[in-house]
Order: sequence, then C-alpha cells, then structure tokens
Amino acid sequence: MRRALTLGTAFLALIFYLKTLAPGVLEGDPGEFQFVPYVLGIPHPPGYPLFCFLGWLWSHLFPCGSVAFRMNLFSALWGAATVGLMVYLGMEANQKPYLWPYVVGALTFAFSRTFWNQSVVAEVYSLNAFFIVLFLWAVMKDLPLPAVSFIAGLGLAHHRSFTLFLPGAVVFYLVRKRKPRGHAALSLALFLAPLLFYLLIPLRAPSLPYLKVYLSPDDTLILYGNSFRDFMDFVLARRFGGLLKWEAITWSRMVEAGQWLVEEFSWGGVILGIIGLAGLYLHRRWDVLALTGISFGAATAFNLAYLIGDIRLLYIPAYLIFSLWISCGAGELAFRLGNKAMVLFILPLALLVQNFSSVQSSGSNIFNKWDYILRLPLPEGAILVSNDRDEMVPLYYFQLVEGKRPDLIPLYPLIVPELKDIGLVLDRALASGRPVFIIKQMEGLEVAYRLQEWNGLWEVVGKVEGESFITLSLKVADALTLAGYKLLKGEGEVEIALYWETLHHVGEDLHSYIHILGPEGERIAGSDHRPGGVFYPTSLWKPGQLLKDIHRIEGSFTFPLHLRVGFYRWPSLEPYGQAVEFEVKP
Repeated sequence: MRRALTLGTAFLALIFYLKTLAPGVLEGDPGEFQFVPYVLGIPHPPGYPLFCFLGWLWSHLFPCGSVAFRMNLFSALWGAATVGLMVYLGMEANQKPYLWPYVVGALTFAFSRTFWNQSVVAEVYSLNAFFIVLFLWAVMKDLPLPAVSFIAGLGLAHHRSFTLFLPGAVVFYLVRKRKPRGHAALSLALFLAPLLFYLLIPLRAPSLPYLKVYLSPDDTLILYGNSFRDFMDFVLARRFGGLLKWEAITWSRMVEAGQWLVEEFSWGGVILGIIGLAGLYLHRRWDVLALTGISFGAATAFNLAYLIGDIRLLYIPAYLIFSLWISCGAGELAFRLGNKAMVLFILPLALLVQNFSSVQSSGSNIFNKWDYILRLPLPEGAILVSNDRDEMVPLYYFQLVEGKRPDLIPLYPLIVPELKDIGLVLDRALASGRPVFIIKQMEGLEVAYRLQEWNGLWEVVGKVEGESFITLSLKVADALTLAGYKLLKGEGEVEIALYWETLHHVGEDLHSYIHILGPEGERIAGSDHRPGGVFYPTSLWKPGQLLKDIHRIEGSFTFPLHLRVGFYRWPSLEPYGQAVEFEVKP
C-alpha cells in the first residue's frame, strides 16, 4: 500500500510536470544546464559536477526529442521522484496510522510555485531536493551510517547548500541518544568518495572551447584558468562570496521571506505547517524537531544573508521542510478527525489551479529569435553582444549542441570579472578589430558608440570619439567637462549635441539639461533627460571618454541662442557641480 501510494503520488506530479514542461531552448541558468551536461562541461561556480555527469548520461542515452527537451525532462523526473519520496519521509516523521495526510504534504510541495517552476526546466533544484529528502528519510529511518554518509556525499557533490542539513543530522543523533550503526572510517570514505566528481572540472576544462575566448592574437579571455587556485576559487564560488553579508539579515528581509512562504502555500498551508510543528512538540518528537528545525533555520538564515537576485529559488529546501511539517499537520488532524480531515486535499488542489497557468513552460520565442539571428549573413568571426548574460546563453547551445555558427563570439558583462559593464565589453570588442553586433536595441548606447540598424540587430561601427564639434572646454564638475557642442537642427526645432568629457568616474546616474535664456537671463525653453538612458547612464561613463548627449527643444528661436547647461541628481533635483553658459550661432 505504501509503495503504491508513493508511486501514485510521484506519477500524479509527473503528469502535471510533463503538461507544463518547457519544450525547448531556454535563457539563463536553465539554458546553461541544457548544453553543459551534454558536452560534460563546466557551468557557473561551484560546478554541480554530479548533475553534469548524470545529465551527460541521460542526454546521450535517452534519444527522444532535442537535447534541450531531454534536460528539461531530466528535471521533471527528479522533481516527481522527490514528491514521491516525500510521502515516505512524512510517514517516518509523523508515524500516524493514516497514510493519506502525507500525500497532502507531498502534493502541496509538488504544486508550490517555485518548486514546480524549477521542475519543468533544466535546473539543479529538483535533484538537490531529491537528495535532501533522501538524506532526511535515511536519517529518520536509522539507516546505517555508511549509507547516510554516502547520500550526504552525493548531495554535496551536487550542491553546496547541502552542508546546511548536516548540523541538524548531528543534533538528531545526539537527541536520540543512539549511536548510528556502521564503521566510522567506512562512513568517512563513502562521504568523501562522491566528492571526486569535482575532479571533472579540471579534467574537462582543457577540452572545452567556450572557456577560452580568442578575440585577437593579443587578446584572449580566460573564463577558467585551471590552476589549483582557480579550481578552489571555482568550487568554493568565491566570486559570489561578497554577496554573503550577515548584516543583511534585517526585519524587512524576514518579513519578505514570510510573505514568500504564504505565497508558496497560502495561509491555510502555513497554518497547517504550524499545526504540524505543534504536533511534533506535543508528542515529544525532539529528534525530528531538531533535524527539521535546525535545517529549516540554517537554510533560511543563509538565504536571508545571501544577496543574489534569484534568492527565492534557494528557499526551495526550506519550503521542502515546511511541506513536511504540513504533512505532519495533516496527520495530526486526521488522527483527531479521521477521514473528515481529507478535506485538506483542497490545499494542493488549490495550488494546482492557482499555479498551473503561471508556471514557466515556453521556450519557442527564444528558439525563433536565435534561429533568425543564426540565419543572418553575419560576417565570419563576428562578436555578438548583450548587456545580459542570460540572453546570450542560447547561442552556446546552438553552437555546442547543434553545431551552428561556432565562429560567432558571445560577449556580455562579467563573462570575465574585469568586463564589469557593457561599455567595457564594447570597448574590448571594438579593439579586437572584429565586426561587432548588439542583439537587441539598447537605447542610450549612442552617447558613446556609433550604431546602425542591421537586419534587426545593431552594428557597432565605432565610438563617438573623433567626431567634429565646436570646442568649449567648460568645467561643470571635477568629473565632467563640456568639451563642446554641435548644432544639428535650428529651424522649427533646436537640436543640439553636447559633448561631455569625463575626467573621473561620476559614480551616480545624473540628468542633464539645457535652458534657452532670454534677454534678462530668464529661462524661456529647455530640455532635460538622463543621458545614456537605462543602458549607459553617467555612472558607467569612463575617465577620458567622450560622450554625445543630444537635446531637442521644439519652437522657433532667434539666433544666437544663449544657453545654460548642467547636471542635476534625480529625484532630489539637487544640482550637480555648476551650470555653464555659452552662445550658439547657426
């Protein structure tokens, strides 16, 4: 009965995962995990070597559909397996006679928004959840220590966050006051053995072409150097180390995390989870409380201190623990109300209806976009640029999996640490002498670069530097000088290009303005905006760089025009530096 219930729950989850499965190529990390396992490559730190190895086996042995589809399906299978195993985990945690309450908890987790979303795309989170559930079950089941240690080693060979679950297991054994069975030396060996998968990183690095980007004979970008120090920095993800700040744990972040919990499970689910916690306390299940409570607290505390954009995904292990408490809550109510409590199935059903339409499930637009780009007559060895790494990931898939246009070079900010922004990327690309194309319209780049539309892309033909203009050399601030201007249009509309020269980093996003002054120095017309827009604001301007800032003022005016020009901060409207005045003749 238990096995049938577990398999049935997993199969039910799998049906809906397949229904919402992303069909093809994706952007961002899911796109990366579509091509990296297929070539047994190296993804972003810390490398996820076990996922890549298992994904390599799966993507080559399972012949159905595209590689992108196979890797999406890979996540769905692990997600469904996790849901099924959660039924067993609930049985071990609660040990009540009814079995259906544990299906309630498992399906609640299955249809929670974040886990469902990550189970239908190529991602690492469903496999990580599987190892966490397997580990918690093995500890509660009192399996021999070598088996528990081996599962822990597998979990750690996949995802570093698995370490957050080890302290709870130690306290579990201490609270239970029963020494785990098994030889300590064998347990240690079995724990360390899976970590050898990390050796795939230095072993595979020399044969992976995308880890070295040859821009010119004198310029090669090294994405992974393959020294021992590089290996340790990579495995420990030191490039993200600065994002872990314990002082970031504030009341507002804790409130936000609580709001996310409610969004995942609804208030009904949260209350049911609290009932489960209370039940474990009343029945003196101190060992289970220690294991799950410490694990939940460690995972939550880490996430509260970790300042990355997609931090909500890292809450999945904490949501898993809370779903176990929901199972316990359902079991507690079933123990008191009997089968009347089966009304609790409305919780996973409500989540299913609520989240079904919002789950990410389409990659067709991404495929069409890149299929179009790769069919264009792009010059051999051209560089394709975006300000967003996620948008460029599909190009790797088409090159490494499907063999399309391997000559094209993707560039984006932080492809290597020194290329911190789009300006540095474009400067490096132009210096290579290769043709450079931006894959989307990025309004604002025209302040520094000369762009022209080309078949839906934008070719970067050079920099603003070198254009002729009327020289002024008027100092506005320590960081900025008005180098000069050019009158572009004067009849019916005044269009003026201001040429700014940066002497030092500005360090903030400013607005510029032009005021046309009357005979008494009064403002009679003007224009103001943020030069560089969203993509190249003043905070990205480089020392020694020349920037072209175009202002348009409607109306008919008598020349010569007396202009006042300057900068201010937004939204405070506080002046930045000093205004300068000059005359413009037609």
